[in-house]
Amino acid sequence: MRHKELFKTYVWLIETIHRQGPLSLEEIGNLWLSSSLSEGQSLPRTSFNRHREEIEDLFGIKIVCDRSIGWKYSIENADNLDKPSVENWMANTISLNNIIAENRSVSDRILLENIPSEGVNLQRVIEAMKISKMIEFDYLKYHSTETKRYLVEPYCVKLYHRRWYMLASYPNIPREFRVFAFDRIVDTTISTKKFKIDKDFDAASYFNECFGVAPNFDIPLQKVVLRAYDTEQYYMRNLPVHPTQRLIAEGYGYCDYEVTLRPTEDFLGYLLSRAHWVEIISPQEVRDHINRMVDNIKNRYK
Repeated sequence: MRHKELFKTYVWLIETIHRQGPLSLEEIGNLWLSSSLSEGQSLPRTSFNRHREEIEDLFGIKIVCDRSIGWKYSIENADNLDKPSVENWMANTISLNNIIAENRSVSDRILLENIPSEGVNLQRVIEAMKISKMIEFDYLKYHSTETKRYLVEPYCVKLYHRRWYMLASYPNIPREFRVFAFDRIVDTTISTKKFKIDKDFDAASYFNECFGVAPNFDIPLQKVVLRAYDTEQYYMRNLPVHPTQRLIAEGYGYCDYEVTLRPTEDFLGYLLSRAHWVEIISPQEVRDHINRMVDNIKNRYK
């Protein structure tokens, strides 16, 4: 079986067992035969066990057998499926591809959002990260007509709102990070100069206290209470605005959610986009900031 088909098989097994499990090997085999991926071929026990091992190696997902309920298989660490990891992103991408491939007759009615891949530039930056080499490139800022040449240490890349970004550090200036948007990067070159990543750096933790990709550590970390009205309360419950979000109160037609972050311009901009349905309850200074932004909008529309 080719690598492409193998990956599709792995994702099919993860989804099927997670969605319909616990399942016996016979039940999994019957579902497999009804899938277009099988092409009429059965799923032998040896192949299934080999797939389980590969799934754990590739995605960190354990498919385990529970003898107490009749030798049925389930996913042991199902919570991992909800984490925003590269493995899950890859699995979700392949899963979507599986769904579309099995439903080609209605593919013209499945509308997707385009995400620029950033091709060569993204590939070179990730390669530089892998071999601990600096990356050199020209950068064209918005509202500028001339590019500027940079030599930086690539620490991580992040996808946010359909755009790719690079978090990089300047040479010999520890923890002096800057975010670069890939759609403004041109003419990338992997430098011959090596760098050593800070051993205490954790990419996910770095962005934990912010919303989006623009951390501003001059803004204090705060607990912000958001009141979501009407259907927005359910939308926020299903799609939290931040990993720290928690429900703290419920009332007639609304829910109060608390998030702990630095209320940057990105965060306030998001709240303005939902302003008809979301109100900042506290702290007062964040309410006041939003009020000033609203006044500016009103003046612009006069």
